[in-house]
Amino acid sequence: LWAVGTGNEPGYHAARGEFTLEFAPVPDAATTTEAPSTTTEAPLTTTEAPPTTTEAPPTTPAPDTRNPPDCPSELTQVTSLNDGALTLFTEVVVSPTSDSESILCARLESDSESWVGFGISPTGMMYGANFVLANAGYDSVQKYNSTLDVTKQGPFAPMEDDHQTLMNTKVTQEDGKTVVSFSKYLKEEGENNILAEGENTFLWAVGSSNAPGYHAARGEFTLDFTATAPAPPDCPSELTQVTPLNNGALTLYTEVVVSPTSDSESILCVRLESDSESWVGFGISPTGLMFGANSILGLPEYGSVMKFNSTLDVTKQGPFAPMEDDHQTLMNTKVTQEDGKTVVSFSKYLKEEGENNILAEGENTFLWAVGSSNAPGYHAARGEFTLDLKASSPAPTPPITSVPTTEAPTFTTSAPT
Repeated sequence: LWAVGTGNEPGYHAARGEFTLEFAPVPDAATTTEAPSTTTEAPLTTTEAPPTTTEAPPTTPAPDTRNPPDCPSELTQVTSLNDGALTLFTEVVVSPTSDSESILCARLESDSESWVGFGISPTGMMYGANFVLANAGYDSVQKYNSTLDVTKQGPFAPMEDDHQTLMNTKVTQEDGKTVVSFSKYLKEEGENNILAEGENTFLWAVGSSNAPGYHAARGEFTLDFTATAPAPPDCPSELTQVTPLNNGALTLYTEVVVSPTSDSESILCVRLESDSESWVGFGISPTGLMFGANSILGLPEYGSVMKFNSTLDVTKQGPFAPMEDDHQTLMNTKVTQEDGKTVVSFSKYLKEEGENNILAEGENTFLWAVGSSNAPGYHAARGEFTLDLKASSPAPTPPITSVPTTEAPTFTTSAPT
C-alpha cells in the first residue's frame, strides 16, 4: 500500500492506493554464464476468444416500507458534552403501531466548524460501534461502521446502501458553529440497538476541521431515555433582584422562575457583573463554608461556566474539582469580558440530585468569589451572604476580603478534558 497526507502533520491521507510487485532474482554474473539460446520459438498463432461472462447488474435495495412517527418540533432531553462545547438534544418517539418503527430524534450543536460524530456502542469502545458522521464539507450525514478490516478505508467504512436509513438529515455551519440533525430507527437488523427504556452507551467525536481525519476530541457517555429531563422554563429578559457584593465591585442579578407543571423544572437565573477582568465564582453552601459547597465558576481563561465541588481530596486539582459530566446541567451559560469588566450568566435547576438545593422561598446561604486574574487560582476577595429569592430587598452580609500573599496557597484547575 502507499499513501500521502495533506501536510506533515499526521492525519487522514490525501491519496492512497494498493499495488502488487514481484521481485525477480538477479543471477550472479561472475559464476553463471548461460549458453546463447539457439532455439527459435514459432510465432504465436493462437487467438483467445473474448470473454463472454457478463456480470449481473447491481441490485437495488428493497424500498423501506416502515412508517415512522414524526419528530417533535422541540427535543427536550439535553446532554452537555465536550465540556459544554457540544450539546446533544434527543427525543425518543415510540410508534403506537410497531416497535420496529420507533425512532430516536437527535440534534447536535457544536461550537466549532468541523465534522461531528455520534456512535452507538454497547461496549463503550470504538471498535464494533455504529456511527452517524456528519460532514458539512460534503453536505453529508451518513451511517458508518468502525472496522479493523485493513481492506477498508481506515477505521470507518460507510454502511451499505440498504443500511443508509437515516431520516430528516441535515448539517449546517454558520458563525463558527456546526448543527447536525437526524432521526434513526431504534432497532435495525445487523446494527446495535438503541433502548427506549434503560441505559444506552453512546460515543461522540468532533474533528479539527471539515476534512475527514483524526478527532480533535471524543468521549463516551450513557443516556437513559426514560429519564428524559423536563424542559425548563425560559429566563426573563430582565433579572429584577439586584444584590451588591464585594463593596459594590460585584453585582448579582437573580430571578427564580417557578415551573407551573413540576417542582423539578423550576430554575434560578443568574448574572454576575464584576468590575475586574478575572474569574468569578458563585457558591451554594447551606453551612456558609467553602467545604461542602457547590460552586459555579466562570473561567474566561477557558471560555467556560461549569459546576465544581469543593473537596479536601488532595488527589484532586486543589480545593475545587469539576463535577462529573452528568452533573454539568447548567443552561444559558456565557462569560464575556470587555472594558475591564467580567460578566457571567447561567441558569440552574433549584433541585438536583446529589447537590445542595436552592429555596424558591426562604433564606439561602450563598458564597461569592473573584480572582486576581483570569488564571484559576486563589481568590482576591470572597464573601458569604444570605438571600431570600422571593424578597425584593435582600440584605447580604458584609463581604470578607482577602489579599493573598506570596505564601498563600494556590490551586491549578486544568481545562476539563
